[in-house]
Amino acid sequence: MIWLRSILFTIVYYIYSAIVFILMIPTFILPRKWAMIMPIVWTSGGTYLLRWICGIRIKIEGQENLPQKSGYIVASKHQSAMETNIFHNLVPDTFYVFKQSLLWVPLAGLYGLKTGCLPIDRKGGGLALRKMFKGAVKRFQAGQNMVIFPEGTRTKPGEETTKPYSPGIALIYEHCNVPVVPVALNTGYCWPKNSFKRIPGTVTVRILPPIQPGLPKRDFLKILQHTIEEEQKKLPNPYTYKG
Repeated sequence: MIWLRSILFTIVYYIYSAIVFILMIPTFILPRKWAMIMPIVWTSGGTYLLRWICGIRIKIEGQENLPQKSGYIVASKHQSAMETNIFHNLVPDTFYVFKQSLLWVPLAGLYGLKTGCLPIDRKGGGLALRKMFKGAVKRFQAGQNMVIFPEGTRTKPGEETTKPYSPGIALIYEHCNVPVVPVALNTGYCWPKNSFKRIPGTVTVRILPPIQPGLPKRDFLKILQHTIEEEQKKLPNPYTYKG
């Protein structure tokens, strides 16, 4: 049954995505606020399909920890593609930091640029970082909020302490002087990395109190990683499937 539901979800999801991407093409010539309709519609539909086809529900905890004033960073654990569906509907006026290769994904890459996402060239060194800092500061000043995955890639559940966080998040924190909101989650159990299966369950996204600006970047990075990884251990078992 899981395989059947996973296949059905994949087919419907890709058809739905193609329809949304094509219908929203006119937003390329409109201001950014209109282009932001696309990711909200797309991710809302993806969340709906996950729930009603795959039996995957998303529980949000700690939403009151999101700052009232815009211009902050959400630094989240990254276990699955589900995170894309979550934050556009949770964090207002969002832009992501993503690897530059995603720009080549048909239409999705163009939508990313139109909505203000920041592509990062991992091999670009200091020049790429300076370009990202400049873009991030401009977006924060405009009242936008960044979503970034400080591990740099998806990790499987149980790998919480095996990979150090990228120092890039600490450099952004120091340079941009904005609060950082840590987020722990367990999406990888229901949407496993490098797997076709979508396993029924209720995943938890736990938003933690923000880390205020002003800390030395090395101290900040240690606090961020410790905060998220310790909270990971407290998340409930997401499974509802017992087969």
